[in-house]
Amino acid sequence: MYEPNKWVPATEDAPLWRDPPRQFAPVLAALRSLEERTRQAGGLVLRLGQLYGHGTIYGRNGSFVRQVQAGKMPIIGSGDGTFSFTHVQDAAAAITAALDSHVRGVLNVVDDEPAPVPEWLPILAELLDAPPPKHVPAALGRLAVGGWGVAFMTQLRGADNTLARRTLDWAPRYSSWRQGFAAELAHATHS
Repeated sequence: MYEPNKWVPATEDAPLWRDPPRQFAPVLAALRSLEERTRQAGGLVLRLGQLYGHGTIYGRNGSFVRQVQAGKMPIIGSGDGTFSFTHVQDAAAAITAALDSHVRGVLNVVDDEPAPVPEWLPILAELLDAPPPKHVPAALGRLAVGGWGVAFMTQLRGADNTLARRTLDWAPRYSSWRQGFAAELAHATHS
């Protein structure tokens, strides 16, 4: 979870969210501590994007997909949150590449196309033959998903995978969530 900046995808050197929503602060503090200990031990941290594919919330029977199908997943406020997605197979391939390497530090393991919510959520709804997402003000969204949910949908920052591609000799099978979602969800309405 990088410091919000909707214009520039985060590289591994970008700071993590300095002042996250209150509900997420303990999680981010634990993440910082774990990453620091991993670096001190000479290890490698793989920062995965939003995982999608079988067994995830974005999978065929996932909770997020079910909410989209039911027309219950709106674009909240500005919708400026930018998501970086990672297919589960791409995550597994990056982990395998990391185990076979001597790379240390931190790497972003994401696809090539960070996307703002108003771009990817309507496409996901269309793939699912679901109603187009409605737009709701942040105040109304806060009642439904809390401050953390609103921040996630409006401030999340996308990530850049250049360093992982170069140092792990890794590339995502699905360079874009567009192809990955289509491959995963093409028949989701019929299953």
